[in-house]
Amino acid sequence: MPQQTSLINVILLAAGGFFMFVCMDSTAKYLGTVMPVTQGVWGRFFFHLVSLLIFFLIFRPKVNLKKNFKIQIIRSVLMVTATFFMFHSLQKFDMLDIYVVFFTAPLIVSLLSAYFLKDVLTYKGIILILLSFLSIIYSVGPSMKILSLDLIYPMIPPICWALYQFFTKVVSNDNEPFAAIFYTSILGAIIFTIYIIFNWEPLEKNIYWLYLILLGFAGFVSHSLIVYAIQLSNLSFVTNFQYSQLVWSTIINFLIFGVPFDFNKIVGVIGIIIFGIMFIRTEGKKKS
Repeated sequence: MPQQTSLINVILLAAGGFFMFVCMDSTAKYLGTVMPVTQGVWGRFFFHLVSLLIFFLIFRPKVNLKKNFKIQIIRSVLMVTATFFMFHSLQKFDMLDIYVVFFTAPLIVSLLSAYFLKDVLTYKGIILILLSFLSIIYSVGPSMKILSLDLIYPMIPPICWALYQFFTKVVSNDNEPFAAIFYTSILGAIIFTIYIIFNWEPLEKNIYWLYLILLGFAGFVSHSLIVYAIQLSNLSFVTNFQYSQLVWSTIINFLIFGVPFDFNKIVGVIGIIIFGIMFIRTEGKKKS
């Protein structure tokens, strides 16, 4: 029974964490219509940092901020960059399309690991990667065939996220997951606070401040839930639940932003989820 309870907790934490990611991006997409995107990015990191500091004052978790300092900074820069471009891309493209493109990240991580860490893929893993990539192309093909410089916005986040995950694998023995959350929030808060001091535009409604606070709080909660899920289980198992973002974004896209269901997207999303989870399990078994 304890093992079953622990498994249920991991599932709830992981699913909840990735659901909060989609909520955060949905809020960012809305805020981008009523204020400059950079102010939304600032709110995401500043109020994330405020939430983190309150958490540390109450629970006082022990964290070694000196361990792998340089790599933690690199990972934080990558996460801040990914967030900046993600929030911009949300204003230019459909949210579900962006999430579909984002799932090229696992493919990039696999290639990086194979080359730099000599983590050679199995033949089955290679086939599943190709099938995942074809599902991505099939899903976004009809709606993102636009030769525009704007395409750089949805392409940068998966590259940054892939590099972030790669460096996570490099320091896989580092048992300081909260350190990454701390460095990311403080770095993003500092960079964008300096920027908006000179570029702040007054908010038309006070309610937008509440949305900014919720944006940062959602970022903190999402990362924290996933951290706890990983601590109770392992990264490979928790990663399975990242594909739930495609489901959540499809539903929110329809209910909140009024984007109708599209046959190509639905089929592509199903393919990405199936082949992605099969890939994680195939490569996970190889490593175990």
